Amino acid sequence: MKLNELEYKRPDYDKTIENLNSKLDLAEKAETLDEYLQALVEYEEIIEVVLSMGTISYIRNSINTRDEFYEKEVESFDEFYPRLSQVNNRLQNIRLNSEFRAAYEGQFGKNILLTDELQKDIFKPEIMEDRVKEAKLTNEYQKLMGTAQIDFDGKKLNLSQMAPYTQSEDRETRRKASMAISNWFSERQEDFDRIYDELVKIRHEIARKLGFESYLEVAYRGFGRTDWNREDAKKYRDLIVKYIVPLAQKFYDEQKERIGISDFKYYDVPFKFKSGNPTPKGNEKELVKEAQKMYKELSEETEIFFNEMIESEMMDLESKDGKAPGGYMTYIPTARLPFIFANFNGTSHDADVLTHEAGHAFQGYLVRDVYPGELRDACMEIMETHSMSMEYFTHPWMESFFKEDTEKYYYNHVVDSLQFLPYGASIDEFQEWVYDNPEASPKERNKKFREIEKKYSPHIDYADDKYQEEGGRWQRQMHVYQSPFYYLDYTIAQLNAFQFFVLDLENHEDAWEKYLELCIMGGKYGTKETIEKVGLKVPFEEETFKFIVPKLEEYLDNLDHNKIV
Repeated sequence: MKLNELEYKRPDYDKTIENLNSKLDLAEKAETLDEYLQALVEYEEIIEVVLSMGTISYIRNSINTRDEFYEKEVESFDEFYPRLSQVNNRLQNIRLNSEFRAAYEGQFGKNILLTDELQKDIFKPEIMEDRVKEAKLTNEYQKLMGTAQIDFDGKKLNLSQMAPYTQSEDRETRRKASMAISNWFSERQEDFDRIYDELVKIRHEIARKLGFESYLEVAYRGFGRTDWNREDAKKYRDLIVKYIVPLAQKFYDEQKERIGISDFKYYDVPFKFKSGNPTPKGNEKELVKEAQKMYKELSEETEIFFNEMIESEMMDLESKDGKAPGGYMTYIPTARLPFIFANFNGTSHDADVLTHEAGHAFQGYLVRDVYPGELRDACMEIMETHSMSMEYFTHPWMESFFKEDTEKYYYNHVVDSLQFLPYGASIDEFQEWVYDNPEASPKERNKKFREIEKKYSPHIDYADDKYQEEGGRWQRQMHVYQSPFYYLDYTIAQLNAFQFFVLDLENHEDAWEKYLELCIMGGKYGTKETIEKVGLKVPFEEETFKFIVPKLEEYLDNLDHNKIV
C-alpha cells in the first residue's frame, strides 16, 4: 500500500486501554510461560495498530501543518499518549516481577528489563495532565516554525527555503537573508520564550512529582541510557573542547582565507567556497533516481529496501508552503514500512538528509519483523549512528549527485560534521543548566547560552544581529523544545560514524558487515556494549578522539585541493 492509501481511523481510546489491560491481566495471571508470552504478543498487536494511527496522523500533519483535521487528530493522540504510558508502566512492572522473568531474559536478552528497571520510576498518574500540556506546547512550537513566511527576494519563503540565500556567493545577500531570519525570530521572541518557559516549568514539575531533583534524570531514563550518565556526558563534552574546538577553529581560519574575507561574520559561515558551495545537480525526482541506482550498487539489502520505499511512496522530500521544517524518519508498524520526511532546498543538505534518513529507514526495514518491538530500537545515539554512518557509506556515489562539486562536497561533509560537534555539545550543556535552574528568566537563559556558545564556538561574530548576540540562536533548535537532552546523541553518533568512515576507507566489505551487524542488533544491548560488539571505540574515551582526529585530517589533506576553492 502507498502512504496516501493507508486508512486512518481514530482509535477508540477507552476500548484500547481496556483491551491492553485485559492482556496484561492475562500475563499477570499466566500459569505457564506459553500463556505469559502469548498475552504479551497480543498486547503488542494492539499497541502496533494504535501507534500506526498516531504515526499516520503525525506524518500528514507535518506534511501540511495547516490541515485542521490532522492537527486535531495529533492533539487527540497527545492527550491519549499519557494514558498509554500508564499502561506501559504496568507492563514494565509485570515483566520485572514475573515468575517468568528469567525465561524472558533468556529468550530476549537483558536490555529490555534493564530499561524497564530504569524507566519504571518515571511514570505516575499525577503527571498525565502535565504530559498533555507539554505535548500541546511542543505542537505549538512546531506549528509556529512550520507556518513561517519570510518576505525575501520578492517571495514568501519558509525557513528551509531561506537556506540557499544564506549560502549565496554575494555577501550582502547572505547578510540580508541571515538578518531576515533573525528578525522573524526576534519578532516572535515573546512566543518562543513563553513556550519554552512553560515547558521548562512543566518538566520540572514532572521531575518533582516523580521524586527527582532535575528533569535531566527523567530524560536520561526515558531515553533508556542504561550504561552512561551525566558524568559521562560532561567528560565527553570536555573532550570535544580539548580536541575538536581547536580543529574546528583551524578550518574556520582556512575558510576565511579561502573566501577572502578578513572580518569574518556569522553570515559568512555558511559560505564555504569562493567558487560557490557544492550543490546537488538535479531536482527531487532526479536525486531519488540517483539514490535508487546508488542503493542498488551498495548492497542487495539496500536495493530491496529503497525500491520498496519508492514503490510505496514512503517519502515526502520537497519543501512546501505550510510543511513542518526539518527532517525525520518514522515507522508505521501495520504497514511494516518506514517513512522519510525532508525539506529539499537545493543545498548539499538535500543529499545529507536523504542518506541520513535512509540510514534510519534501512535499519527500521531490516528489523521490521523483530519481536518484541523494543528489540528493534536501540538507544538514540545508536539509532543516529545508523543514519550518520549511511551518509559516509554513500560517499563513493556522491559524484552522481554533485558532478564537478564532488571534491568540495567530500571536504565540506567531513569538516561540517566536525564543526557540528561543538555546537551539539553547547546545546547539551545549555540544557543541563536550564533544568538545573528552572526558575531562570528567558533573559538569563539567553545570556547563559551565549556564554556557553563562546566556549564552543569562539569564531562567531554576530555583528549587528542583536537577537543572536543576546543568545537567541538556540531557539531555532527544535530538539531543545521537543526532545530535551536528545541532541548530544547526534554528536556521539557522529564519532561512531567517523569510525565507520575510516574503516570503510580501509576495507569496505568489513566495514559494511559491521554496519549490518549494528543495524540488525537493534536494542539487544546498552550503548557501550553495542559499540564494542561491532568493533568500534566508545566515544566517551579520550583514545577515541586521538584515533579519529588524525585519520580525518589525513583524509582531508589527501583530497584534491585544486578543486576545493
